[in-house]
Amino acid sequence: MALQNHHSFKAGAALHDPSGADVLEFALAERREGREAAVASLARVDGASPRRIGAQMAVAEDGRFVGSISSGCVERAIAAEAVAAMGAQHGRSLRYGAGSPFRDIILPCGSGIDILVSTPLDADVLGAALDALNARRPAALDFVADGCAAAHGEPASGTLRRAYVPRTRLVIAGVGAETVVLSRMAEIAGMEVHVMPPEDETLERAAGVRTALRSTAQTDLPTLDPWSAFVLLFHDRDWETPLAAEALKTDAFFTGAVGGARTHAMRREALKLAGVPEGRLDRLRGPIGLVPSTRDPSALAVSILAEIVAEQPA
Repeated sequence: MALQNHHSFKAGAALHDPSGADVLEFALAERREGREAAVASLARVDGASPRRIGAQMAVAEDGRFVGSISSGCVERAIAAEAVAAMGAQHGRSLRYGAGSPFRDIILPCGSGIDILVSTPLDADVLGAALDALNARRPAALDFVADGCAAAHGEPASGTLRRAYVPRTRLVIAGVGAETVVLSRMAEIAGMEVHVMPPEDETLERAAGVRTALRSTAQTDLPTLDPWSAFVLLFHDRDWETPLAAEALKTDAFFTGAVGGARTHAMRREALKLAGVPEGRLDRLRGPIGLVPSTRDPSALAVSILAEIVAEQPA
């Protein structure tokens, strides 16, 4: 089975996409250790699928893999085929489910999926894409059976173009249990987390997140780009007003603060007095969280994280 047309995939709003940068990191680590690696990409779906076109997994020559294409239905079979492709030094196209020659592999949804296995892989190409993502810039690669390359111009027939965006960066300014729980949950979900409490205790309890900061200046914010969210989890106006004012100047896709409607009205008034224009004020969300009036720290953290995920840019 050959791919008849090129496919383009734009990374969407997945919170922690294990078929994104994690796949490239795994494949690059294998190549830099002198071992082969392959990337398997979901190239076509006939029917329903738990993953979107462009979902990927990386496979090492000993069968280890990261990523997911079908929520567990065919990953091990794909890994075995990828190992065989590495042995042959050339990738291949696979079909599973409806219309597949692999009669012993059944997709419960009744669909058919086409998988493109790409190998050998160029470490320099993978490294350049990851360098861009680590610098908070998007990247795109073109995958074909015999490897991948940086995306340029229109993709040729038989090519799957995969776009990648930087990890979601979540900056949390606050104190107490909500800050700790939200930071830990966001870290587990794969976000790049920055914590900014005004005291040491919260920072210590939030230890273990990917990035933890204690700001020495009230407006010393990490860079907030279009893949960033900023959350205020305290009611101290001395901290809240300048931090919110700075955050509202940035390109963050989400800026919000905890508290009820009355608190939010007072917050807006304080920011207006601080000179924040009305247009920027309208970008400040509050009350935040998809579950109204949640007071339990864990439930509030879940509620806030869910709203952030729902608002991530496609």
